[in-house]
Amino acid sequence: MADTSAKDTVAATQGEALEKFTVTSGYNCCYCTIQGYKRDGSIVYIEPGELPRMPERNHACQRCMAWWQRAVDEKERVMYPMKRTGERGSGQFERISWDEAIDLVAEKLSAAIAKDPRSASFYIFTGNMCTFDWFAPARMAHCIGATTWAMEGIMGDHATSVGFTMVTGNPDPGHDALDFMNSNMILFFGTNMVDTIVPSARFLARAKEKGTKLVVLDPRLSSTAAMADQWIPINPGTDTALVLAMMNVIIKNDLHDKTWLANYSCAPLLVSDVDGSYIRTKSGAYCAWDTSANAAAEAAPSQGEDDGTSGPESTWALTGHFEVDGVPCHPTMDDLVAEVAKWTPERAAEITGVDAATIESLALDYAKAQPAAIQTCTGSSRYYHGYEISRVAATLSGLCGYTGRAGGGASRNNGGAPIDGASLSFTGSSGSDVPLMNSAEWDVVGDGESFGTFMGATLALYSTDPEAYRSARVFKSSEIYDAAITGDPVPIDFLYIATANFINQSPDAHKVIDEVFPAIDFIVTADPFNTWTAQYSDLVLPASTWLENWDISTSGTGPYIRVNKPVIERVGESKSDTEIMTLLAKKIGQEAAWNKTDEEWVRTFLDSDHPAFEGCNIDDVINEGILARADGIYDRATYPLGDKVFATPTGRLEFYTELLYPFGAHVPTYLRGEDNPENQFADKYPLMFIQYHDRARVHTQHAKVKLLEVLETEPHLHINPDDAAARGVAHGDVVRVFNDRGSFKCKALVTPGIVKGAVAMGQGWEPRDFIEGHYQYLTHYAKNPVEEAISMTNAAFYDVRVEIEKA
Repeated sequence: MADTSAKDTVAATQGEALEKFTVTSGYNCCYCTIQGYKRDGSIVYIEPGELPRMPERNHACQRCMAWWQRAVDEKERVMYPMKRTGERGSGQFERISWDEAIDLVAEKLSAAIAKDPRSASFYIFTGNMCTFDWFAPARMAHCIGATTWAMEGIMGDHATSVGFTMVTGNPDPGHDALDFMNSNMILFFGTNMVDTIVPSARFLARAKEKGTKLVVLDPRLSSTAAMADQWIPINPGTDTALVLAMMNVIIKNDLHDKTWLANYSCAPLLVSDVDGSYIRTKSGAYCAWDTSANAAAEAAPSQGEDDGTSGPESTWALTGHFEVDGVPCHPTMDDLVAEVAKWTPERAAEITGVDAATIESLALDYAKAQPAAIQTCTGSSRYYHGYEISRVAATLSGLCGYTGRAGGGASRNNGGAPIDGASLSFTGSSGSDVPLMNSAEWDVVGDGESFGTFMGATLALYSTDPEAYRSARVFKSSEIYDAAITGDPVPIDFLYIATANFINQSPDAHKVIDEVFPAIDFIVTADPFNTWTAQYSDLVLPASTWLENWDISTSGTGPYIRVNKPVIERVGESKSDTEIMTLLAKKIGQEAAWNKTDEEWVRTFLDSDHPAFEGCNIDDVINEGILARADGIYDRATYPLGDKVFATPTGRLEFYTELLYPFGAHVPTYLRGEDNPENQFADKYPLMFIQYHDRARVHTQHAKVKLLEVLETEPHLHINPDDAAARGVAHGDVVRVFNDRGSFKCKALVTPGIVKGAVAMGQGWEPRDFIEGHYQYLTHYAKNPVEEAISMTNAAFYDVRVEIEKA
């Protein structure tokens, strides 16, 4: 429970009773519930919020609890609608009224729709992920036949989703943080949980106290690496090569779980020797070779028991050469074994910088841990072929039979929402047909198709059939630059940007400023803050924040529905994203779909006969700010795939992807080392440049928060002492960081806490924070044919080659 003495002290200092509030953060990283007190409408105290039935999980990081300082800072906020009067980027605007602003948006939007409805484009990101305000602009696009974009590719998060989806059918197969206590060993690939997933870090510390061994592989000595039992410095982007070598060692020592693989993975499934395609029956079922019958048979996926075992003994063959209906074939396990056989510890050592003995020891420790867990998140996948690490990590977990087992698995995130089914934001519970936002009135608009389907595509786009999404007017974000410049695959005449600092958080800022934005007739940015993107917009609308709005959140730690009502007064003339769309709807004939206030939409969501709301009193939930779902799980650590039922085409853990056979990537491999476009610059620009997430900020939304500036007030470039000495750079020197695309200047931070050959900087800084330039001038968005085939190219923010010199 919360410490009441601190609150009493604050109250006594103020000399009067304070008004309590509870609210849930909406920016990325999001969904931490906080509570506090205010006096005369001003916040005077904040602490982690209380989570019903799970008090041990009360949490909120320093970013969440400090951010209100920026929300109330009028110098940082957009105070009223502004129309551009000078050149884009000049910062020259004039104040206009809301009526004038909405009229202008309606005029430009209507002109684009008249030309081609798809040329009107709405782009949302992660600046406010409270559900109504986050989805509102995309819902408007759905109402009028406009387009939107699947965001994960351009933000660099999608590769992790794709890799896990390929193998498990789940883009985010995260074990609950409490499950750390069930692990004997945990491997972290790049994930800096201590700084970036703070609520889970306490459980990692408790597991270490219990005796769990923590090993962190990271080019940087991150805060998580600093608390590890073993930090293994590794060259950037080479984790996949190391895991392939680990599997080599495990298979060579016969430590892989062959029974588990036969029962629950694609390992026994037969594929053609000729073209790599799966062997199927006439009905389309997958086949395996039954050693007891000495014949091919249908290999339906097996549902397992959540008991930590490998299942019954199997008669499926995991190796051999067979013939089915005249087609020579073999089990997919042979392909995996053949591929990892190439990856000896010695070969991996040359690539990763980790010595062969360490790789071999790590592999043996992992296989013998019984069980061991893997953590990998988006940081380790922001490289060319970034899907490889989550794909190979999920394969390694299955190889040892750790998937779907307490203390095991390969996770992207922790905490999750342990409930009987999915989030109410999408399909409701247990796969039942519940409309988006728990409201058919919100869901079925426009052409009558479910907005939930549309929105799911916007957030994900895991399909290998982009035409299916294009017909739904959702496009790959990897296509957005080409779309603006060439009109392919869709023209962009009108662009509405919400909850996003597009220029600052997208790769290759020069290309955006010089080619993408000039090709778009009219750009609107709705944002609480006067961002870099706002400066290049034609119209800037003042959006209110999650501290000022009515909204709900259905994701985050625990099985909760979180309700926000305004904590502070609206700053300036700001309005919520939902309210802005409601005003626009009245001007373009869509008012029937936008006929409620923000509060009324929240109440509609809560007024439900869904099992989650059993016993729910709407007014009580609104006042308390949180509802513990009636169908939630509160008494144990949770993890996915305990029944070994995988949402993959085969219904099994699927390390073999026939779609990638033409690329030589049908089983996990390391393509990045061969065809990375940055390789051509290796001699000219020998340093790899990483822009990591740190404890003070996620993107630009935490800029200029006084409490967080205690941690860092300006950007610094981390550089190894050997690399610094070779360039005559000392700690604190101003350096110029550059490549053929651009440059920036900042101070050097010389530290042994980064591998030689790499430099790093916390991301989320804007141009005003640099002495000169910006790091996004150096990044790129090179298309990846493999990633385009399976989904869309992931922005390789960390696969950037640079050189530095003393300025």
